[in-house]
Amino acid sequence: MNRSRLIFLLALVAIAVTAYFDFRTGAHISMMLLYAFPVLLSAWYCGKNEGLLIAFAATASWLIINLLDQSTGDSIGVVSWNAFNRFGLFALIAYAVSLQAKLRLALDRERIKADTDRLTGMLNKEAFRERAELAIAQARRYNHPVSLAFIDLDNFKQVNDTQGHARGDKLLQEFSKTIIATIRKADLAGRIGGDEFCIFFPETDQVMVRAAVEKLTRALDIMTSQSGWQVTASLGVVSCTEIGETFDALLGKADKLMYKAKSKGKNNAEFMSL
Repeated sequence: MNRSRLIFLLALVAIAVTAYFDFRTGAHISMMLLYAFPVLLSAWYCGKNEGLLIAFAATASWLIINLLDQSTGDSIGVVSWNAFNRFGLFALIAYAVSLQAKLRLALDRERIKADTDRLTGMLNKEAFRERAELAIAQARRYNHPVSLAFIDLDNFKQVNDTQGHARGDKLLQEFSKTIIATIRKADLAGRIGGDEFCIFFPETDQVMVRAAVEKLTRALDIMTSQSGWQVTASLGVVSCTEIGETFDALLGKADKLMYKAKSKGKNNAEFMSL
């Protein structure tokens, strides 16, 4: 059972429980708020139609109870008119809340789209920087280690020049999928340039990041060999046990280490611990 269906059933149960107490306490005690809450809940999590169904159930329950209760002395016409007004109010709640929920989902989708590199599905440069800076600030506050890896594809230009940009884009997509599938969910991965990528490893010291990079390079080697890509990757990795550097400073050091790895024959990784 999915979440929406479960919430809808819980809203029906809540209406039934409210109706029971409404009947037991009598018409002189209003249960309006208790009837409205399941309407709001179902409209927010399930949608407009489900919210309207719960609104109808709430109104019908109130109407039946008030028709059975003779203590008020109200005529059927008065009770029916009051029920119509209640349904109108509940329906407005359902419509407004469901509209706001749709707006929230649309804004979330736009935010994700704005943070995502269109080709690879990774974080783009700006989003990666923003999240990495937040993670660095948190690590600095609690004195936790972090590591940052700068990755550049070796011989990628040859792929574009000899096989075309479409083939190069396919390589970048496969490369990105391999990175995302290999790192932890807590790690951040982003494309910060044409064939340049970054990985931020929270709660990770030099020993841990060496193991993570070794696992990643093995996965990349398997991917390229199986797919026939004539490319490798060079990495520069900086680890901090006590963070005294900004994100830009760490990125600059990792970038220099990456070029040092390339100068040693490519398909290599250089590490630094601060």
